[in-house]
Amino acid sequence: MDSHTLTLLLDTTLVVAAFLALYFRPRIGGTLAVGLRLIMVGVFILGLTHLADTLMKDYIESIDAVTRPLLHRGLNVVGFLFIFGGFLRMRAAIES
Repeated sequence: MDSHTLTLLLDTTLVVAAFLALYFRPRIGGTLAVGLRLIMVGVFILGLTHLADTLMKDYIESIDAVTRPLLHRGLNVVGFLFIFGGFLRMRAAIES
């Protein structure tokens, strides 16, 4: 198996694992559920970031080598903002 195929397989595995974590998360109620959902969406975005980066590198030639890493890091920031927001919601729910 060449490195391109392995990279694509690992990136796809990341996205599927993040989707399954989102789907099978504990079914709790209230603000805790909202926080956990935000965290899982953030994890899903982080998985998509890697897959999108791989696909952009291999199939979209109009995105140059400077822009692609910026998009990758921008999506990472968005994913971590969702995770951070989820933890804040859960903390507020636990403290109230």
